[in-house]
Amino acid sequence: MRVPSLARRLGTAALVLTVGVGVASCSSDDSGSSESSSSASDDSTDASTDEPTEDPSASEEPAASLTELSAGDFYPAVMDAMREAETFNFTTSSESAGQSQDMAGQARFTDGGIEMKASSTGPQAMELILLGQEMYLKSDDLGTGDKWLKIDLSDPNSLFGMIGKATDPEVMFKAMEEPKKLELVGSEDVDGVEANHYRITLDPTKYVSAMGFPAAMADMLPDELVTEMWVDGDNLPRKFSQSLEIPAVGGGQPTSQTSEGTYSDFGTDVEIEAPPADQVTEDVPGA
Repeated sequence: MRVPSLARRLGTAALVLTVGVGVASCSSDDSGSSESSSSASDDSTDASTDEPTEDPSASEEPAASLTELSAGDFYPAVMDAMREAETFNFTTSSESAGQSQDMAGQARFTDGGIEMKASSTGPQAMELILLGQEMYLKSDDLGTGDKWLKIDLSDPNSLFGMIGKATDPEVMFKAMEEPKKLELVGSEDVDGVEANHYRITLDPTKYVSAMGFPAAMADMLPDELVTEMWVDGDNLPRKFSQSLEIPAVGGGQPTSQTSEGTYSDFGTDVEIEAPPADQVTEDVPGA
């Protein structure tokens, strides 16, 4: 196993995860409707057959009306809403060079930072647990067998430190704090939730700086980065989509990369814990 090659693959997966987490299943429902439907189902099961069945929609809170966010309001409004919700489920799907990768997981905000667990399918299938400055990975590509690889993310100048930044949705949304352009495309339904569809155009130099990546990485990106984001009436993100043309080094055909994802079940109960100590290693084979 060549460590640099593996690190690049993990970095790509984490970066895709960022844009989604911001991002649980493909049939994602908002937390209000999911909880209400579950509660109504339980009540219906326990109640006597002589009792009338309550309409589950009657107990649902009405959805907040959509309001347009300005370029200056977008970042603080979305982050405040996500932090207030505390937890959410997410999915991401990406495709690059003819290979696709799907990931699903849960995340929560804590005083110590973002916590997350996720699993992916595709060419680089893996399981991931993130707890503050500690990341645990399990994958056949790692060469650690059935053990989780523990990674310290506290060094911001290391490759894995950059991955740590990339998995923080606050960092990702901060990259949108000063967009070149924020355009309201219209309102659309996202898995039963009405949401405003925004087109956000970013300067790659500012994006790379906000993400804490090396400045030279901006030269590998297009002149503009465009992200589509759907935000509901509570300022919670519901969906994202992004397409990139990565210029080829030394000429040749650029590489197309697309990614999209969903955010759902805000406020849901999550269980995110470190793996048992006897199932963890900090030794990377070949490092």
